[in-house]
Amino acid sequence: MKHTTSSNWITVAGLLLALPAAWFITICLLKFEWGVDGPYDSAEPLLVSMGLKENLGFNINLLIFVGPITGSLLALLQVLKIQWEVTKEAFCFHFTIRRRWFPILVSAFCVSLLGILALYLLVENYN
Repeated sequence: MKHTTSSNWITVAGLLLALPAAWFITICLLKFEWGVDGPYDSAEPLLVSMGLKENLGFNINLLIFVGPITGSLLALLQVLKIQWEVTKEAFCFHFTIRRRWFPILVSAFCVSLLGILALYLLVENYN
């Protein structure tokens, strides 16, 4: 059986969920690491009105944190194939990664965003 559908709308949805986190990380790096104040200063009123200064809830913080996770899962669903077989003696699981480059790149992008956020969490709270 050959699966020939090549719809990328799920992968594009995953990418769109990850873009707010990438945008926020980029403007924060520009302001706090490289001294370019313009992008962050112009976006700060919008971000504050969307709940940036509040705790993690149903606001922009949730989108920045959960967006890359959801995007990565959506992209992985496009390339990961899992088959299993249960017998009396064993449980057999076969994992196959399809060679579809756009979902793989979107998943890698989302995972790298999560890595940057985790690194920021560790470095910011390190004594």
